[in-house]
Amino acid sequence: MTLEQLIELYASVLRQLLPVDGYDTANGTVISQDIYAHAKALAQVDFDGRRLLQFIEAVPNELLDEYEQSIGLPLKCSLNSTKTIEERLQIINWVKTTTNIFNYSYLKQLLKLFGIELIDLVKYKPMQCTASCISPVNTEQLRYKVKLILKNPVNADMGCIIENYLPAYIRYDIELRN
Repeated sequence: MTLEQLIELYASVLRQLLPVDGYDTANGTVISQDIYAHAKALAQVDFDGRRLLQFIEAVPNELLDEYEQSIGLPLKCSLNSTKTIEERLQIINWVKTTTNIFNYSYLKQLLKLFGIELIDLVKYKPMQCTASCISPVNTEQLRYKVKLILKNPVNADMGCIIENYLPAYIRYDIELRN
């Protein structure tokens, strides 16, 4: 995204934050000039920050706590165990590089961070619209339901992990295997 596109994006957001019909935001008015000036400053900061982060190859150990805090680490639901600097850096890099969170590999990596091994993920077939009106609704053919088959023992709070890191519209059933 170019700087000009970013300025326009910030300007549109700032215009949306104004009260409806409270201000004349037509081009050339004092308000439109003020919005553009603020949008330009915000976009420049955002643009410069992204460029700087692209050139940073590694997180300095002295700034590790600040990096973790800025991206929401340490992870909620973690056990009270100390992690080495290398483990903390691996988690930071994983959070920074993970983009698609609705797939099997994300789920497997996420659970591995908490010391849980995912054996399998069972997806159920969606309910059919052509089913009779007396067919049971809450069956194993629920559209938004999956079964997580995990290796026993699970030493983490799966309820907390599901609540904080997985999509809320899916029902998760858990089965433990040896």
